[in-house]
Amino acid sequence: MSNPYTGIVASSLRKAALLLETENAAPLARTALYEAVVLQLWRAYRAFLAELAFQLQLMTEPESAQTLAECAQAAGKTCSQAVELQELLANRNSWLAQMQAAWRQLWHFSQEKCGDRPQGDNLIPVQDISASAAPVLNDSLLWEWHGALGELVQRQRAQAEEW
Repeated sequence: MSNPYTGIVASSLRKAALLLETENAAPLARTALYEAVVLQLWRAYRAFLAELAFQLQLMTEPESAQTLAECAQAAGKTCSQAVELQELLANRNSWLAQMQAAWRQLWHFSQEKCGDRPQGDNLIPVQDISASAAPVLNDSLLWEWHGALGELVQRQRAQAEEW
């Protein structure tokens, strides 16, 4: 039985490439394109997680590498691909951690949360420095992420075939 998620990964990577190839000098249009590329790259990543879960017959579409690893472990299976993804995400400077930060930034409308304000005039607000800051999106960075994700998918698929 073929994996239904394999095509979604390829389709999302292709859509991201097509968006990046779009010539448009208007700054607002370029920003919209960059955000659309992040969406397609994240969609490809999530579909790849689902592809791995399908291969392991976990009957789930995991939302994260951690969830994939936990589901595999609960089923008495190992998933070395999930371990590699978790290691990439743990490194704030990795392409995957940066891509995740950019994805999350798309859904944050304000840096300041209600209730996070200090109670006094002379207090400094607390900042969460543990989370990766979203990088500034540009063509070269997005092409780098596209290439890295494509390479990771191909390499991990090849590894899975060897087993």
